[in-house]
Amino acid sequence: MSAPSKLTRVEQQAANKPPSLTAGEISPEVFRAWEMGCRQFFMHKEIPEGEMVKKVAWGMQEPIIQDWYLNDQDRFNKLSFADYIKEVHAYWLPADWADSVRQKMLSSTQGQKPFNEWAVEVQSKNTLLRDSTLHLNDTNLKYHLESHMHPDLAAEYRTEQITETNLRKWIEKVRLLDEKRLRHLAKHKEAAEAAWRAKRGETTTDRRLASSSCFNSKAGQTTSSSTSSKPFTRLPPLTDDERQLLRDNEGCFKCREPFVHHSSSNCSKGFPDGATYKSLTAASVAAKKGRKGTTTVAAVGIQDTVAVVMPSAALGDGTDSGEECVVLQ
Repeated sequence: MSAPSKLTRVEQQAANKPPSLTAGEISPEVFRAWEMGCRQFFMHKEIPEGEMVKKVAWGMQEPIIQDWYLNDQDRFNKLSFADYIKEVHAYWLPADWADSVRQKMLSSTQGQKPFNEWAVEVQSKNTLLRDSTLHLNDTNLKYHLESHMHPDLAAEYRTEQITETNLRKWIEKVRLLDEKRLRHLAKHKEAAEAAWRAKRGETTTDRRLASSSCFNSKAGQTTSSSTSSKPFTRLPPLTDDERQLLRDNEGCFKCREPFVHHSSSNCSKGFPDGATYKSLTAASVAAKKGRKGTTTVAAVGIQDTVAVVMPSAALGDGTDSGEECVVLQ
Protein backbone atom coordinates (compact mmCIF):
# COMPACT_ATOMS: atom_id res chain seq x y z
CA MET A 1 0.00 0.00 0.00
CA SER A 2 1.54 3.27 -1.12
CA ALA A 3 1.62 6.19 1.30
CA PRO A 4 -0.09 9.39 0.07
CA SER A 5 2.07 12.50 0.22
CA LYS A 6 -0.32 15.11 1.62
CA LEU A 7 -3.19 15.39 4.06
CA THR A 8 -6.74 15.19 2.83
CA ARG A 9 -9.49 17.73 3.40
CA VAL A 10 -13.28 17.58 3.28
CA GLU A 11 -15.27 19.51 0.68
CA GLN A 12 -19.08 19.71 0.72
CA GLN A 13 -21.13 22.25 -1.21
CA ALA A 14 -24.28 21.82 0.90
CA ALA A 15 -25.71 19.53 3.57
CA ASN A 16 -27.86 17.78 0.94
CA LYS A 17 -24.82 17.07 -1.25
CA PRO A 18 -22.41 14.14 -0.72
CA PRO A 19 -19.07 15.26 0.76
CA SER A 20 -15.74 14.71 -0.97
CA LEU A 21 -12.51 13.59 0.65
CA THR A 22 -9.64 14.97 -1.42
CA ALA A 23 -6.63 12.87 -2.36
CA GLY A 24 -3.95 12.52 0.28
CA GLU A 25 -3.19 10.94 3.64
CA ILE A 26 -6.20 10.41 5.87
CA SER A 27 -6.05 11.64 9.46
CA PRO A 28 -8.57 10.58 12.14
CA GLU A 29 -9.86 14.16 12.46
CA VAL A 30 -10.46 14.65 8.73
CA PHE A 31 -12.05 11.24 8.26
CA ARG A 32 -14.39 11.99 11.18
CA ALA A 33 -15.42 15.22 9.45
CA TRP A 34 -16.13 13.30 6.23
CA GLU A 35 -18.23 10.77 8.16
CA MET A 36 -20.32 13.56 9.71
CA GLY A 37 -20.82 15.13 6.28
CA CYS A 38 -22.05 11.80 4.95
CA ARG A 39 -24.55 11.40 7.79
CA GLN A 40 -25.93 14.90 7.13
CA PHE A 41 -26.33 14.01 3.47
CA PHE A 42 -28.16 10.77 4.33
CA MET A 43 -30.54 12.64 6.61
CA HIS A 44 -31.36 15.45 4.19
CA LYS A 45 -31.82 13.11 1.23
CA GLU A 46 -33.41 10.29 3.27
CA ILE A 47 -31.03 7.69 1.88
CA PRO A 48 -31.95 4.09 2.82
CA GLU A 49 -29.43 2.16 4.90
CA GLY A 50 -28.72 -0.31 2.12
CA GLU A 51 -27.75 2.43 -0.33
CA MET A 52 -25.63 4.64 1.90
CA VAL A 53 -22.19 3.23 1.12
CA LYS A 54 -22.51 3.34 -2.67
CA LYS A 55 -23.85 6.91 -2.52
CA VAL A 56 -20.71 8.27 -0.82
CA ALA A 57 -17.85 5.81 -1.36
CA TRP A 58 -16.76 7.41 -4.63
CA GLY A 59 -16.43 10.72 -2.77
CA MET A 60 -13.08 9.52 -1.47
CA GLN A 61 -10.85 10.82 -4.26
CA GLU A 62 -7.54 9.22 -3.35
CA PRO A 63 -6.86 6.83 -6.29
CA ILE A 64 -5.56 3.97 -4.15
CA ILE A 65 -8.64 4.17 -1.89
CA GLN A 66 -10.92 4.13 -4.92
CA ASP A 67 -9.05 1.11 -6.24
CA TRP A 68 -9.41 -0.58 -2.85
CA TYR A 69 -13.19 0.06 -2.90
CA LEU A 70 -13.54 -1.07 -6.51
CA ASN A 71 -11.81 -4.38 -5.83
CA ASP A 72 -14.51 -5.36 -3.29
CA GLN A 73 -17.33 -3.04 -4.30
CA ASP A 74 -20.19 -5.51 -4.06
CA ARG A 75 -19.31 -6.51 -0.52
CA PHE A 76 -18.77 -2.94 0.63
CA ASN A 77 -22.11 -1.81 -0.81
CA LYS A 78 -23.95 -4.45 1.24
CA LEU A 79 -22.39 -3.20 4.50
CA SER A 80 -24.08 -0.76 6.82
CA PHE A 81 -22.47 2.64 6.82
CA ALA A 82 -21.14 2.09 10.37
CA ASP A 83 -19.50 -1.19 9.34
CA TYR A 84 -18.00 0.47 6.26
CA ILE A 85 -16.48 3.17 8.47
CA LYS A 86 -14.90 0.45 10.62
CA GLU A 87 -13.44 -1.15 7.49
CA VAL A 88 -11.89 2.18 6.44
CA HIS A 89 -10.51 2.74 9.94
CA ALA A 90 -8.94 -0.69 10.03
CA TYR A 91 -7.37 -0.46 6.58
CA TRP A 92 -6.46 3.20 5.98
CA LEU A 93 -5.70 4.65 9.41
CA PRO A 94 -2.53 3.76 11.36
CA ALA A 95 -2.95 0.65 13.52
CA ASP A 96 -2.36 2.64 16.73
CA TRP A 97 -4.39 5.70 15.78
CA ALA A 98 -6.95 5.20 18.58
CA ASP A 99 -4.28 4.68 21.23
CA SER A 100 -2.46 7.79 19.99
CA VAL A 101 -5.62 9.91 20.15
CA ARG A 102 -6.46 8.65 23.65
CA GLN A 103 -2.93 9.30 24.89
CA LYS A 104 -2.98 12.87 23.58
CA MET A 105 -6.37 13.43 25.17
CA LEU A 106 -5.45 12.06 28.60
CA SER A 107 -2.10 13.89 28.70
CA SER A 108 -3.60 17.27 27.87
CA THR A 109 -3.87 19.96 30.55
CA GLN A 110 -5.63 23.31 30.59
CA GLY A 111 -2.41 25.30 30.81
CA GLN A 112 -3.02 28.96 29.95
CA LYS A 113 -6.09 28.30 27.79
CA PRO A 114 -9.60 29.25 28.93
CA PHE A 115 -11.28 26.22 30.49
CA ASN A 116 -14.12 26.07 27.98
CA GLU A 117 -11.74 26.12 25.00
CA TRP A 118 -9.66 23.32 26.47
CA ALA A 119 -12.77 21.27 27.35
CA VAL A 120 -13.97 21.48 23.73
CA GLU A 121 -10.59 20.21 22.50
CA VAL A 122 -10.71 17.23 24.86
CA GLN A 123 -14.29 16.36 23.88
CA SER A 124 -13.43 16.66 20.19
CA LYS A 125 -10.65 14.10 20.58
CA ASN A 126 -13.00 11.84 22.50
CA THR A 127 -15.53 11.87 19.64
CA LEU A 128 -12.87 10.34 17.39
CA LEU A 129 -12.94 7.30 19.67
CA ARG A 130 -16.70 6.79 19.49
CA ASP A 131 -17.73 3.19 18.87
CA SER A 132 -14.37 2.04 20.24
CA THR A 133 -13.45 0.65 23.65
CA LEU A 134 -11.16 3.63 24.25
CA HIS A 135 -13.99 6.16 24.19
CA LEU A 136 -14.53 7.95 27.53
CA ASN A 137 -18.03 8.23 28.98
CA ASP A 138 -19.18 11.52 30.51
CA THR A 139 -18.15 10.54 34.03
CA ASN A 140 -14.58 9.67 33.07
CA LEU A 141 -14.36 12.75 30.86
CA LYS A 142 -15.44 14.91 33.81
CA TYR A 143 -12.80 13.27 36.02
CA HIS A 144 -10.12 14.09 33.46
CA LEU A 145 -11.17 17.74 33.12
CA GLU A 146 -11.44 18.05 36.89
CA SER A 147 -7.95 16.68 37.58
CA HIS A 148 -6.14 18.54 34.78
CA MET A 149 -7.58 22.05 35.07
CA HIS A 150 -5.36 25.05 35.90
CA PRO A 151 -4.08 24.96 39.55
CA ASP A 152 -5.60 28.36 40.37
CA LEU A 153 -8.93 27.30 38.91
CA ALA A 154 -8.73 24.03 40.84
CA ALA A 155 -8.34 25.98 44.10
CA GLU A 156 -11.43 28.09 43.30
CA TYR A 157 -13.28 24.97 42.17
CA ARG A 158 -12.69 23.21 45.49
CA THR A 159 -13.89 26.31 47.34
CA GLU A 160 -17.11 26.49 45.31
CA GLN A 161 -17.84 22.76 45.82
CA ILE A 162 -19.67 22.29 42.52
CA THR A 163 -21.75 19.10 42.70
CA GLU A 164 -23.33 19.12 39.24
CA THR A 165 -23.23 15.66 37.60
CA ASN A 166 -24.46 16.52 34.11
CA LEU A 167 -21.32 17.04 32.02
CA ARG A 168 -22.66 19.90 29.91
CA LYS A 169 -23.99 21.82 32.91
CA TRP A 170 -20.85 21.07 34.92
CA ILE A 171 -18.60 22.46 32.17
CA GLU A 172 -20.75 25.60 32.03
CA LYS A 173 -20.41 26.25 35.77
CA VAL A 174 -16.66 25.70 35.69
CA ARG A 175 -16.43 28.00 32.65
CA LEU A 176 -18.05 30.85 34.61
CA LEU A 177 -15.69 30.23 37.50
CA ASP A 178 -12.69 30.25 35.17
CA GLU A 179 -13.80 33.47 33.47
CA LYS A 180 -13.95 35.12 36.89
CA ARG A 181 -10.38 33.94 37.53
CA LEU A 182 -9.24 35.27 34.16
CA ARG A 183 -10.84 38.68 34.84
CA HIS A 184 -8.97 38.97 38.15
CA LEU A 185 -5.79 37.87 36.42
CA ALA A 186 -6.27 40.49 33.71
CA LYS A 187 -6.82 43.22 36.33
CA HIS A 188 -3.67 42.25 38.24
CA LYS A 189 -1.71 42.17 35.00
CA GLU A 190 -3.05 45.57 33.98
CA ALA A 191 -2.19 47.05 37.39
CA ALA A 192 1.32 45.59 37.23
CA GLU A 193 1.84 46.97 33.73
CA ALA A 194 0.54 50.38 34.81
CA ALA A 195 2.93 50.41 37.76
CA TRP A 196 5.78 49.36 35.49
CA ARG A 197 4.94 52.11 32.99
CA ALA A 198 4.73 54.67 35.80
CA LYS A 199 8.06 53.54 37.23
CA ARG A 200 9.61 53.61 33.80
CA GLY A 201 8.19 57.10 33.25
CA GLU A 202 9.68 58.33 36.54
CA THR A 203 13.04 56.85 35.63
CA THR A 204 12.91 58.46 32.20
CA THR A 205 11.87 61.78 33.74
CA ASP A 206 14.69 61.60 36.30
CA ARG A 207 17.16 60.89 33.53
CA ARG A 208 15.82 63.77 31.47
CA LEU A 209 15.97 66.11 34.46
CA ALA A 210 19.50 65.00 35.26
CA SER A 211 20.49 65.43 31.65
CA SER A 212 18.74 68.81 31.51
CA SER A 213 20.40 69.96 34.75
CA CYS A 214 23.77 68.87 33.47
CA PHE A 215 23.10 70.63 30.20
CA ASN A 216 21.84 73.76 31.93
CA SER A 217 24.86 73.73 34.22
CA LYS A 218 27.18 73.49 31.29
CA ALA A 219 25.13 76.02 29.39
CA GLY A 220 25.23 78.31 32.41
CA GLN A 221 28.98 77.99 32.58
CA THR A 222 29.21 78.70 28.90
CA THR A 223 26.81 81.60 29.19
CA SER A 224 28.65 82.99 32.18
CA SER A 225 31.93 82.65 30.40
CA SER A 226 30.61 84.20 27.24
CA THR A 227 28.84 86.93 29.23
CA SER A 228 31.98 87.81 31.16
CA SER A 229 34.06 87.87 28.01
CA LYS A 230 33.74 91.19 26.21
CA PRO A 231 34.29 91.97 22.55
CA PHE A 232 37.98 92.15 21.69
CA THR A 233 39.42 95.68 21.47
CA ARG A 234 42.89 96.08 20.06
CA LEU A 235 45.39 97.74 22.41
CA PRO A 236 46.61 101.00 20.86
CA PRO A 237 50.41 101.34 20.40
CA LEU A 238 52.42 103.44 22.84
CA THR A 239 52.89 107.04 21.89
CA ASP A 240 56.28 108.71 22.19
CA ASP A 241 55.06 110.65 25.23
CA GLU A 242 53.91 107.42 26.92
CA ARG A 243 57.24 105.76 26.21
CA GLN A 244 59.09 108.68 27.73
CA LEU A 245 56.89 108.66 30.85
CA LEU A 246 57.52 104.94 31.32
CA ARG A 247 61.28 105.40 30.88
CA ASP A 248 61.32 108.27 33.35
CA ASN A 249 59.30 106.40 35.99
CA GLU A 250 60.61 102.82 36.04
CA GLY A 251 57.75 101.67 33.84
CA CYS A 252 57.15 98.54 31.77
CA PHE A 253 56.38 98.72 28.06
CA LYS A 254 54.22 95.55 28.33
CA CYS A 255 51.82 96.18 31.21
CA ARG A 256 52.29 99.95 30.74
CA GLU A 257 52.46 100.58 34.46
CA PRO A 258 54.96 103.04 36.07
CA PHE A 259 56.97 102.22 39.19
CA VAL A 260 56.87 98.42 38.70
CA HIS A 261 60.63 97.75 38.77
CA HIS A 262 60.52 95.10 36.01
CA SER A 263 60.91 95.02 32.26
CA SER A 264 58.67 93.64 29.52
CA SER A 265 60.83 90.51 29.30
CA ASN A 266 59.87 89.35 32.81
CA CYS A 267 56.45 91.03 33.13
CA SER A 268 53.91 88.78 34.85
CA LYS A 269 50.92 91.09 34.41
CA GLY A 270 50.67 90.94 30.65
CA PHE A 271 49.21 93.50 28.31
CA PRO A 272 46.32 95.63 29.59
CA ASP A 273 42.74 95.25 28.27
CA GLY A 274 42.36 97.35 25.15
CA ALA A 275 38.73 98.12 26.00
CA THR A 276 39.53 99.68 29.38
CA TYR A 277 43.02 101.02 28.66
CA LYS A 278 43.58 104.73 29.30
CA SER A 279 46.55 106.48 27.78
CA LEU A 280 49.34 107.46 30.15
CA THR A 281 49.65 111.12 30.97
CA ALA A 282 51.91 113.10 33.28
CA ALA A 283 48.92 113.64 35.57
CA SER A 284 48.06 109.93 35.82
CA VAL A 285 51.71 109.05 36.49
CA ALA A 286 51.90 111.80 39.15
CA ALA A 287 48.75 110.43 40.79
CA LYS A 288 50.22 106.93 40.98
CA LYS A 289 53.46 108.43 42.20
CA GLY A 290 51.63 110.14 45.04
CA ARG A 291 49.88 106.90 46.03
CA LYS A 292 53.21 105.03 46.10
CA GLY A 293 54.99 107.81 48.03
CA THR A 294 58.06 107.74 45.78
CA THR A 295 60.29 110.45 44.42
CA THR A 296 60.97 111.23 40.82
CA VAL A 297 63.76 109.03 39.66
CA ALA A 298 64.78 111.39 36.88
CA ALA A 299 64.83 114.53 39.06
CA VAL A 300 67.98 116.70 39.29
CA GLY A 301 69.02 117.87 42.80
CA ILE A 302 70.59 121.23 43.80
CA GLN A 303 73.89 119.54 44.44
CA ASP A 304 76.40 118.91 41.75
CA THR A 305 75.11 115.33 41.24
CA VAL A 306 74.00 114.80 37.68
CA ALA A 307 71.44 112.12 36.73
CA VAL A 308 71.93 110.79 33.28
CA VAL A 309 69.14 108.72 31.70
CA MET A 310 70.22 106.48 28.85
CA PRO A 311 68.98 103.32 27.21
CA SER A 312 70.18 100.04 28.64
CA ALA A 313 71.79 97.45 26.48
CA ALA A 314 68.98 95.10 27.62
CA LEU A 315 66.13 97.18 26.14
CA GLY A 316 66.12 95.35 22.86
CA ASP A 317 64.72 96.88 19.67
CA GLY A 318 62.72 99.66 21.32
CA THR A 319 59.32 97.99 20.75
CA ASP A 320 56.44 97.74 23.19
CA SER A 321 57.66 94.34 24.32
CA GLY A 322 61.19 95.09 25.38
CA GLU A 323 61.93 98.53 26.79
CA GLU A 324 63.19 99.62 30.23
CA CYS A 325 65.23 102.46 31.67
CA VAL A 326 68.50 102.51 33.61
CA VAL A 327 69.62 105.47 35.74
CA LEU A 328 73.33 106.30 35.97
CA GLN A 329 74.70 108.71 38.57
